[in-house]
Amino acid sequence: MFTLNHFIWLGICVVFIVTLTIISIKFKFSFKTATLVICLISIASEVCKIFTHIDDPFGVYSDSHGGVLGAGFLPFHLCSILIFTFFYLYLSKNEERKEKLKTFIVPVCYIGGILALFIPTSGVNFLAPYAYQCFIYHSGIVWYAIYLSVTKQVKLGLKEYLIDGAYLLGLVFAMLWVNSILQVYDTNFFYVVRPPMDNLPILNLNHGWLAYFLTLIGAGLILTLFVHLPSIIKDIKNKK
Repeated sequence: MFTLNHFIWLGICVVFIVTLTIISIKFKFSFKTATLVICLISIASEVCKIFTHIDDPFGVYSDSHGGVLGAGFLPFHLCSILIFTFFYLYLSKNEERKEKLKTFIVPVCYIGGILALFIPTSGVNFLAPYAYQCFIYHSGIVWYAIYLSVTKQVKLGLKEYLIDGAYLLGLVFAMLWVNSILQVYDTNFFYVVRPPMDNLPILNLNHGWLAYFLTLIGAGLILTLFVHLPSIIKDIKNKK
C-alpha cells in the first residue's frame, strides 16, 4: 500500500478514468453505449479472475481436482455484485427500476471503486494478472459513476440516500450470513469479518470486532451521504 508500484498503478488508473470520461463525453455516449462498455470491462475482469484463480485449469498437477474457483473469489463483494447490475441495466426495458438501480450504484461505484484503488488487496505486482483485473475493473466503475453524474442521469436527494442506506445495510447483514455459511473457506465478503488489510487507520480490530463492524457501517453511510450531499443541498435551496 502506497509503495512505488502502487503510485504507478494509481497514475495509470487516473489516466484510464480521465481518458474514458473524455471519450464518452466528447462522442456523446448514450446510456446504452456506456453501459455496454462497463459490461465488457466486467466480462474481461471476471474472465481474468477465473483463469488466474481457478484450480489447475491446464491439468498440470495430477492430484488437482481442477475447475474449482476458490470461494473467496466468488462475486459476493460489493463491487462484484455490481456486475449483475450492469447487465440488468443493459438488458432490461423496465425504465423505472433502472432509474432506481442507477441511483443506488453511483455512490457504490464512487466509494467502492476509489477505496479499492487506494487499498489494493490484490497487490501491486505488475507481473500478477490479478492486479490488472482489480485496478482496471475498479477504474472502470469509477468512470461509469462519473459518466452518469456528468450526464445528469441520476437523482441523489435525501429520499434516495435513505433508500440507498437501507439497501447497503441489508446487503451487509446478508453478507454476515454468507460469510458464516462459508466460514470454512475463510471468506470475507464486504469485509465484515475482518479489515481488508492489516494496520489500516480506523478500520482495524484494535478495539474488537463489534467496534470495527459498527465503524465499517458508519463509514459506509457517511461516505454515501457525501456523494448525495450536493444534490441534497441543491434540493434544499430550490425549496427555499
